[in-house]
Amino acid sequence: MKQITYVLLALLVCATLIGTASAFTYTDGAIVDPSGSLSPGEAVTASMTISLPKDSISASGSLKLTTALRDSTLWTVYVYKGTVVNNKTSEDALITTFSSTSFAYTISGFVLDYDQPVTLYIALSGLVPESLKGQSVTIMKIDENSGSAAASGYSTYSSPTQTVYNPDDFSGMVTVADEQITSLESRITTYTTYGIDVSSVVTNLQSAKTSLAAAKSAGTADIALANKKLEAAITSINAAEKALSLAGLTAIKANTDAVDLIVTELYGKGWDTEAKLLATTNQGIKNTYDVAALSYNAGGSPDVDETLKASEEAVAEGNAYLEKASASPLAAVGSILPIIIVIVVAVVVVFGAIIFIRRRRGGWDELG
Repeated sequence: MKQITYVLLALLVCATLIGTASAFTYTDGAIVDPSGSLSPGEAVTASMTISLPKDSISASGSLKLTTALRDSTLWTVYVYKGTVVNNKTSEDALITTFSSTSFAYTISGFVLDYDQPVTLYIALSGLVPESLKGQSVTIMKIDENSGSAAASGYSTYSSPTQTVYNPDDFSGMVTVADEQITSLESRITTYTTYGIDVSSVVTNLQSAKTSLAAAKSAGTADIALANKKLEAAITSINAAEKALSLAGLTAIKANTDAVDLIVTELYGKGWDTEAKLLATTNQGIKNTYDVAALSYNAGGSPDVDETLKASEEAVAEGNAYLEKASASPLAAVGSILPIIIVIVVAVVVVFGAIIFIRRRRGGWDELG
C-alpha cells in the first residue's frame, strides 16, 4: 500500500514539474482579413501559427482562444508534429484537429501535452456583430495557462485592435471629407501662386475624390463597401496633407536661406538698419519652421500656410530693399562709406583748424 502511495506521489510531483519549459512562441502575428476598419455584419477571417515546446503545457493547463466575432464563429485548430506546419515530406505530420463555434474556446492542456514539440495552426472565421459598431475590437486573442508557475516566455497574444464603423456616422464623415478636399484645393491654389511644386498633393487629392465618389455611390445600402471607400479617401486626404506640409516646409527653408543672403548684401551696401530688421523677421520665421519640421518628422502634417506666407513676404521685402540700395548713389561706396566719412570729417576739421589759426595770427599782428 505504501509503495502505491509513493508511486502516486512521484507521479504527482512529475506532473507538477511538467510545463517548466517556455510557453508558446510565434514568429508572425495573426493574419486578419480585412486588416483595417470593419463594418457590422462583415465577414472576417484570421489565422495564426504558434509553437508549443515539449512539456510547455501540462495536463492541468489550457489554451484559451477568444474573439470579438460573435456571429457564425468557427475555430479550427490543426495540431502538427514538430515545428513545421504542413510538412510535405511526412503525411502523418498532422496529429489531430479541434474545432468550436464558441467565441471563447478553451482547449485543455490534457490534449496538448505531448512528449515532443508541436505546432498549432489556428484558423478563425465569423461575422462582426451589430452591437460592436463604433467600438474597437480584437479579432484574435490567445492566452496560455501552462499549468505551472515556473513556465516562462510568451503566454498571451492579441491581434492589433480594429475599429468597427458606425453606419450612423457615415453621412457626417462624408461631409468632413468633402470639407477637407475643398480646403486642400484652396491651399493648393495658393501654393501654386508661390511657384511651389504641388504635383504629389494633386495626385493624392484626385485619389481621394475618386474614392469618396465611390463611397457616396455605395452609400448605406452597401455600408461595408462604402466604409472601405471612405477609409481609402481619408487615407489619400491625409497623404495629400502630408505632401502639402513637405512642399511648404521645403519652400520656407529656401526662402529663409535666400533672405540670409539678402541680409548679407544689405550690410555690404551700408543698409544696416534694414538688414537688422529683415534678419530679425527671418529669425522668427526660422524658429516657427523648426517647430513645424519637428512635427513633420514625428509623423505629423503641420499647417505651415502662415509661415510660408511670412517667408514669401520676407523675400519680397528683402528684394525691395536690395533694389533701392542698388539704385542709391551711396551703393557704389558700400561698406567703405563709414571710412570715407571719417576721412572727410577729419580733413574738414584739420582744414578748419588751419584757417582758424591763421586768422588768429593775423588778428594778433593787427593788434600788436
